[in-house]
Amino acid sequence: MKKTRYFLNKTEWLGGVLFPLYTLFLILRDNPLTTNLSWVGNGLGYRYLILIWAVSGAFIFRMMIRDLAQAFKLCWKGCYDLTFLFMILSMVFPYLPETLPFLAHLHILISNLAFIALNVLILSVFYQGQQRRWQLGRWGIEVTSVILIFCALLYTRFLSINSLLEMFYTAAMAWLLLLARRKCRV
Repeated sequence: MKKTRYFLNKTEWLGGVLFPLYTLFLILRDNPLTTNLSWVGNGLGYRYLILIWAVSGAFIFRMMIRDLAQAFKLCWKGCYDLTFLFMILSMVFPYLPETLPFLAHLHILISNLAFIALNVLILSVFYQGQQRRWQLGRWGIEVTSVILIFCALLYTRFLSINSLLEMFYTAAMAWLLLLARRKCRV
C-alpha cells in the first residue's frame, strides 16, 4: 500500500511556520521576559517591523479562522472583520508611555479589545461548529480554554504582558486553528 504524502498548504505555511518564526524574530530583539512586542516595535525603533507583524497577523488569523468556518460550513459575517481591524489598529497607535501617554493608553485599550474579540470569534466558530461536528467543536473550545488559562498563568507569574506570553499565544492559537482545520478534512 502506497503511503500518501501530505504537504503544507499556503495557510499552514504562513500561519503555522512563518508567522510564529517572525514573532520569534521580533521577541528576540530584547529580553522576552521583561518587554512586550509593543515596546520592541515602538520603544526600540522597530516600528515598521511591528506594523508588518500586526497586518500580516491579522490577515493570517483571518484566513485561518475563515478556513475553519468554511470547513464547519458556517456563514462568514462581515462583522467578524472588525476583529482584524482592531488587531491592525492597535499597532497603528504607538506604545510610548513616556512621551505619548494618551496614545499608549489608546494602544493598550485597542489591543485588549482586539484580544477579547479574537478569542470570542474563535470560541464562537468552535461553538457553532459543534452543531456540525460535535467532537471537533467541543475539542476546539476545550483547547482554546487551556491556552487562555496557560496565558493567564504566565501573566500572573510575571504580572505583565511580555513577549514570551505573546509568542506562546500566537503560536498556540495558530497551531490550534490549523490542526482543527486539518481534522475537518479527515
